[in-house]
Amino acid sequence: MDETEEVIRLCVRALAAQMHAAPGVELHMTQACILGLTAEPLADFNRLTLGADPDVEGFLIRSVARAKERGRPLAATMTPQVALSLAPVATRLGLQFRGTSPLMVLRPGTPVQPSRPIKITRALGPELVAIAGDLASAAFDEPRDVIARCIDVCVTETAGLETYIAWGDDGPMSAVTVTPTGDTAGISLMATPPQHQRKGFGRALLTQVITDYRSRGVERFHLGATQAGRSLYDSVGFEWIADLSVWLLELDG
Repeated sequence: MDETEEVIRLCVRALAAQMHAAPGVELHMTQACILGLTAEPLADFNRLTLGADPDVEGFLIRSVARAKERGRPLAATMTPQVALSLAPVATRLGLQFRGTSPLMVLRPGTPVQPSRPIKITRALGPELVAIAGDLASAAFDEPRDVIARCIDVCVTETAGLETYIAWGDDGPMSAVTVTPTGDTAGISLMATPPQHQRKGFGRALLTQVITDYRSRGVERFHLGATQAGRSLYDSVGFEWIADLSVWLLELDG
């Protein structure tokens, strides 16, 4: 199987784990596609991922119809294998092309240069989960109450994902979420608020978490990067494997 499509299948599982407890959640999945809708009227919390599924066009059409039925905006990503054929369909359905997002992989055996040691704790329990949520809200400029309803509620000991917090002398500095599946793990919600950026906390957190997971048998890591964050992941050793097409369905009015 093409590596991009293999990773997208892992991303589908990870997104389900990250959204399963959100209020009003509605999940529709195949091995290569997922639609996740919530009660929130923000596109970042209503997601569609489309990979090489035999009925990917039908999945897209049904997903957009359902989002419109619920009055929800929708943020969609497509792999290169399906983006060209789906572009005219997406346009006809009212989605707008918004650019691309790099899909990156850290391969087994790639050396990761450790940063300075910092204190890291796993976010378990209401207090630490709230701290991780505060960092995510500040880093992504999302409403704190929405983060609480859609992200905080999914951070539990048995949810299939793990969130970690990096600490500095002045308190919590950065957070990251890891979703392991066998010997591969997804990296997401890399959250360093603007006032704490360019101080090395995000890189230190990421490299220490990767080292810890490697000691537990995880060999490969994947993530979807922003253009702004790509330099960090390049410096750690992640490699670009594909550009995912990003589309947005906006609410009328």
